[in-house]
Amino acid sequence: MNRRAFLKATGMTLGAVALSGFPVRAQGLEGEDLANLDKALQETLGKGFKDLTPSDLVKLTMPAIAESGANVPAEVEVALPKEQVKAIHLFADKNPTPHIFAFMPMKAEPYYATRIRLAETTAIRAVVETQDGKLLLASASTRVTVGGCG
Repeated sequence: MNRRAFLKATGMTLGAVALSGFPVRAQGLEGEDLANLDKALQETLGKGFKDLTPSDLVKLTMPAIAESGANVPAEVEVALPKEQVKAIHLFADKNPTPHIFAFMPMKAEPYYATRIRLAETTAIRAVVETQDGKLLLASASTRVTVGGCG
């Protein structure tokens, strides 16, 4: 097989996977620390990273670069009816305390926006607990130029 045929076959395969809607776990995010995240997930939810399901129903909006980690905007939006959402959690892989917040929307819309502190460049995870026990995941990475945790 020559180089062109290999690249064409690889491109077609990747395109087919992308179009199929097959969920692909976000891997290799800048600032990822799965060991620290897994420990925090176990303490908070009693489940590990392997138990999370990446989902397009959860939208996490974070800046790609934060000038200061002391005041970073974060926004989590869930495209599920409010009755189905038990809680929204936010985790920062490399923070000294990775679990940043838990929001239980109850009768409110499943949306939360705030400003958070980040110690360094890290992967951020929004985890949504549903009433039927599923854990939905959205991930992003924010590069921090000056740390905000002391």
